[in-house]
Amino acid sequence: MLAFDADPVLREARATSEERRRVRRALFAADPATPEAEVHRDDLRRLDERLTGILDDPQHRSAIELALDEQARTLRIAAESRRESERRRRALEGADAIVARAIAGGRSLTASERTSAAALRDDAGLREDAGAGRSDWRAAVTTSARRDVVLDALGALRLREARRQLRDGLLLTDRMTGIIAEALPAVLRGAPVLLVGETGGAKTALAEHLARQAVGHEPELVSGYGDITSAQLIGTHELRAEGGATVSAFVPGPLLRAMTEGRPVILDELNAMPAEFLKRLNRILQLRPGDVLGVQEDAGREVRIAPGFAILATANEQTPHRYRGLDRLSAELVNRFGANAYRVHYPDTGLGYEEFPAENALLAAAAVADPHGRLPDELSVDELLRVARAAFISQQVFAGEHGEGFGEFVSTEREIDGRPGLEEAVLAPRTLVAVLQKVAGSAGSVSLDRALTRFVEGVMHREDRRVLALILAGQGFRIG
Repeated sequence: MLAFDADPVLREARATSEERRRVRRALFAADPATPEAEVHRDDLRRLDERLTGILDDPQHRSAIELALDEQARTLRIAAESRRESERRRRALEGADAIVARAIAGGRSLTASERTSAAALRDDAGLREDAGAGRSDWRAAVTTSARRDVVLDALGALRLREARRQLRDGLLLTDRMTGIIAEALPAVLRGAPVLLVGETGGAKTALAEHLARQAVGHEPELVSGYGDITSAQLIGTHELRAEGGATVSAFVPGPLLRAMTEGRPVILDELNAMPAEFLKRLNRILQLRPGDVLGVQEDAGREVRIAPGFAILATANEQTPHRYRGLDRLSAELVNRFGANAYRVHYPDTGLGYEEFPAENALLAAAAVADPHGRLPDELSVDELLRVARAAFISQQVFAGEHGEGFGEFVSTEREIDGRPGLEEAVLAPRTLVAVLQKVAGSAGSVSLDRALTRFVEGVMHREDRRVLALILAGQGFRIG
């Protein structure tokens, strides 16, 4: 907390307590009978003596007690602010749940449901207003120092929440939350949804989140690759031994299993799938729960589609400069998704070159924070901010941004040809997470400079290596 940073004695007490926590964790993990454990016990005794020495001074003890009292006050303020936000979130979720039940039942809202949903949304709105209806925690923020400590505590709470979301598969940024809110009703109705975007932008994670939120079950996942057949997706006959004889039995594929079991199916990288299947998919995309599909692979046997089935497809951006081996999706196929096609942009898309990339920064911190929202010793806040900014710049250059600042990384040749500044490689969100987790999990043996150098060295495209090295060097990293 900021109060502890202002006084040298308090700063020492805090540093000693944090080191004591690290030693206790190391001791807990060690075999008690080993010399390593004895070293940890000696360290723990020495740290306890240092803390005791600080507390034996009455002035020091009084200062620490006052700082702890102020910290407890600000934590209570932060907790009340957080509870208010949670009450607002639950009210909005309650309104959304009323609408979702109606959608799942294929009906309109009743008058009572409309009233209840409107009341919940009004209640959530009041908690944002500056007038009546909000709690009095704001009145307790009486000084700028207390305000800063409250903001620090709220930041730690947000970081803990972001860490949990990331480990669940998807960081819920405002952009992602907006797509989920609009696409979820379609999934509940069984309508198909298409998510289009650049590599590493969390399209698949978003599809999985939508599927689980819609039906509460794991979806079927089909990864696109060039030689997959429609029979493998829908089903095929296999030879089996039964009663001493060899018989042919029909084995449903993932698409048919999803239909009969009432689960969503994710068609990942749709534009990597063969034209043979995409032609069949044109018809399948028109089906909804309750409809009947004649299974050609099983002698035309009819299958009624169970509630809960929906198709969620992902596709990479269609560009002549990258994603080799991917076919352009036909207009006929894309039209089958109707108004349920969404472009999934990289974090912070739309920001100017000099603006702070808050979403990339939150992603970077959440990737390495511990369950209490603390950052590892192996990475400084400055490093996290600089690598988040480098990731943001690379993502926008890869996506074709040629504006002020970003255009510095686009060669003249590429600019003339209308190509992006990066053709094949990018410090995408998932790559950023992997790099940072490598550093945080190395116990100090791998620096962020070294991890980023390894990333650049692994890029196959020479010009992309040069551009990525420039972007990272511009943020103060030593590459090479």
